[in-house]
Amino acid sequence: MKCPYCNNEMEIGMIQSAMELAWKKGLERNVKRAAASEGAVVLSGLSFSRGSAVMAFHCRGCQKVIIDYKSPQCDLNRMQ
Repeated sequence: MKCPYCNNEMEIGMIQSAMELAWKKGLERNVKRAAASEGAVVLSGLSFSRGSAVMAFHCRGCQKVIIDYKSPQCDLNRMQ
């Protein structure tokens, strides 16, 4: 995949966590599950045996990470 910011080739990999991975609106930190946060987008649901993981693309040139969460392959927990 080409980086949309600098046009360099991006590396495929993953972002993983022992907890649920989600995007939440705003910058307030809290430990609420994403389902309890208005407007949250769950990127990977929690698996107690595997944690959470999403496919991501990394650009070393401009140091950006892109997660295409529309893709059905994004949530690596669903893939297994």
